[in-house]
Amino acid sequence: MARLLATFAVEADEHLVALRRHLLELSAERPEEEARALVESTFRDMHTLKGAARSVGQRDVERLCASCEALLSVLKRSETLPGEAVISLLDEAVAAIAVLVASGPGTPVPPDLLERLDRAVIDPDDIAPQPKRAPEPEPEPEPAAEPDAPVAVPGPAVAAKRAATIRMATDDLDVLLRRGEELLAIKLAADEWVTGAEAFHERLRHAHRAEDPLAEIRALEATARAMVTGLRRDRRSIAGAVDGLLEQAQRVRMMPASSVLDLLPLMVRDLAQSQDKRVEFSATGGELRVDRRVLEAIKGPLIHMVRNAVDHGLEPADERTALGKPAIGRLTATVRPLERGRVEFVLTDDGRGIDAQRVQDAARRARIAVPASEEEALALVFRSGLSTSFVITDVSGHGLGLAIVKEQVTKLGGEVQLDTRPGEGTTIRLIAPATIATFRGLLVRAGEQRFLLPIENVDRAIAPEPLTQGGQLKIRYEGELLPCAPLANLLGIEASHAPSERLACAILNAGGQRAGVLVDEIVGDREVLVKDFEPPLIRVRNVAAAGLLGAGELVLVLRPADLVAGAAEARTIADTSPEIAEPAPEPDGPPWVLVVDDAVTTRAMERGLLELAGYQVKVAVDGLDAWTTLKSERFDLVVSDVDMPRMNGFELTQRIRADERLQDLPVVLVSALEAREDKERGIEVGANAYVVKSSFEQSNLLEIINRLGVRP
Repeated sequence: MARLLATFAVEADEHLVALRRHLLELSAERPEEEARALVESTFRDMHTLKGAARSVGQRDVERLCASCEALLSVLKRSETLPGEAVISLLDEAVAAIAVLVASGPGTPVPPDLLERLDRAVIDPDDIAPQPKRAPEPEPEPEPAAEPDAPVAVPGPAVAAKRAATIRMATDDLDVLLRRGEELLAIKLAADEWVTGAEAFHERLRHAHRAEDPLAEIRALEATARAMVTGLRRDRRSIAGAVDGLLEQAQRVRMMPASSVLDLLPLMVRDLAQSQDKRVEFSATGGELRVDRRVLEAIKGPLIHMVRNAVDHGLEPADERTALGKPAIGRLTATVRPLERGRVEFVLTDDGRGIDAQRVQDAARRARIAVPASEEEALALVFRSGLSTSFVITDVSGHGLGLAIVKEQVTKLGGEVQLDTRPGEGTTIRLIAPATIATFRGLLVRAGEQRFLLPIENVDRAIAPEPLTQGGQLKIRYEGELLPCAPLANLLGIEASHAPSERLACAILNAGGQRAGVLVDEIVGDREVLVKDFEPPLIRVRNVAAAGLLGAGELVLVLRPADLVAGAAEARTIADTSPEIAEPAPEPDGPPWVLVVDDAVTTRAMERGLLELAGYQVKVAVDGLDAWTTLKSERFDLVVSDVDMPRMNGFELTQRIRADERLQDLPVVLVSALEAREDKERGIEVGANAYVVKSSFEQSNLLEIINRLGVRP
């Protein structure tokens, strides 16, 4: 029965969202034909909800739905359209149904509500308008619990079940089953490999007893080669099956953003009515599919932002008219995809905007250090402890609201961006990953431990010479001085390097700020399975989650925003770095070329050719090795093979073109693949030239490189 109730709760939510939307649309002026179609849709959703409630024994929900259905049936036959009082009564009934569904059996139905619905069935025009009710107060977001003080939040059993329930199409289920069957086939193949390996081991043990031991060893060597070939083939099959299963599982967990956006119109209407404001709300991007867990996490911050915008951002009609603005305030919510698998929720109002001077005054009252620049002052609105009652802008609450909003979004691996113009309005962007499962990170080592930095927050990996300015470490990067700090210091762990040893540096960006993080080693680019923390580890400074590497090693995924902030505040213990002097011009040395090929002979041949022509050359053994090298060093050209293990040349080229800082780097593909489709694929992924090895001549490669403008 518990499973049926959980399924009913999910279905009821969908019908309740639809009912609220229908009633909200009915409250606006529209042609009679559209209004009658909305009444019909409302009637059908109410009828379906009533039947679902009956099937699971939710008698109170069924009774309330039946009363609403009777009223809607009368409205369908009526010659006049439903008035404001009738719509408000139905709206009140829908809210009561939502409470009954959330609370479970035993919650009483408001008797006066049933009486008013019954009277309305007799005479829909004889309904006394109810006084305007303020929307339900939004509970203040709770700050993350300290590790030593976990907070248990009780809730109804049905709600707990609903969190683990999701509806899926039968087609998606069929695909998941097929993926599972593929893994079963691989499991059976693995059993055969185990049997074969045991037989091989037995033959190897007794090889010295064979009549011709040397012949037996040769036979075993051939068997071993065949086993390796077969294992490589099966490894590719496993990778394809697992990737397909993960991709399909992620698809199942994706939901339209409208599941969150549809909650907003009614809330905006109620809040505006309670404050005698006029607000026109619109939402776009509801069709975009986002991971259900992301939507659940973003819903609270988004609702908080909407309430702030209506509460304190948008002015009353008379004030707007006096300012020369339209009497009706505009509030828009937009969901749109971003690159690197991210999505942004954008909320824009045309209200007061945020006055940086008022924020600074509020900071002084709260005894918070006040920055001089407006940009840094506006960043204070995300700081816990700034009493927003002093700030007459889009920010409200008790000094926690926006701080917790930012924390909740950051916990997702996202960020919050603020753009405001006093007197014109405010735009807030909540940026988050579109899905949560696996992600790519830069694996680094600090001390004796390894950590992951989210790849989308890594601009580049370099080997700089840190400088000292005012007791703080700095590095020069792209003509700019950036703060930097050893990762071991930021994390409070023991460093393994000598103070004078030169370290690698990852340039991080977060929230528009950049800083360098010094590490003992940059291991490379890795894909990991993300494991979120569970209570009491709800919020850990510098750490976002745990990542599971392919070998089963568990590493911590670091939080770039915390690291950037920590590097900006860090001070050197001993002033051992050289003081900053005027930058010296970089030497105009020969261009650097990265040669990528898994064949030793080809690498050596191409390297010798290019060095003889006057280029500086570094080599990589495959695409993944090349990608790691490109993230840490600067090159003027890449010459790459195509058919390589781990990452082929096509994939490497795609990554280069997708990287903001490498996208203009020339790439020449040199391959034995000479089919027309292979050449076309090379150009499609962004290669500047495609050279076939069968017709390879040294002069051809050098001529192509010269035409690309890379000359020694």
